[in-house]
Amino acid sequence: MDPRPSAFAAAADPLLDADIAVLRLCERTTNLLRVNELHTVRDLVRLPARKLFALSRLGRNSLREIVDSIDRQGLRLAD
Repeated sequence: MDPRPSAFAAAADPLLDADIAVLRLCERTTNLLRVNELHTVRDLVRLPARKLFALSRLGRNSLREIVDSIDRQGLRLAD
C-alpha cells in the first residue's frame, strides 16, 4: 500500500486548497491547467493521469512535470 496520502484522505490539508502555482510548474503547463478549470492542487489530484493526458494540448512532458511536482509534495494523482 502506498504510504502517501491521497487527496481524499487528506481533506484538511491546506496544501490541497493552495493555488497550483505552489507546484512551480512551467508557465505553459500552469496555463493549460487553468484553461481547463484546474486552479487548486485539490482540483488537480482528483484526476487520474489518463484524464489529465486527455486534456487538449497537454503532452507527455507536461504530464510528467505535473506527476513529479505532485510527488515532491507527498501527494499523488487519483487512480
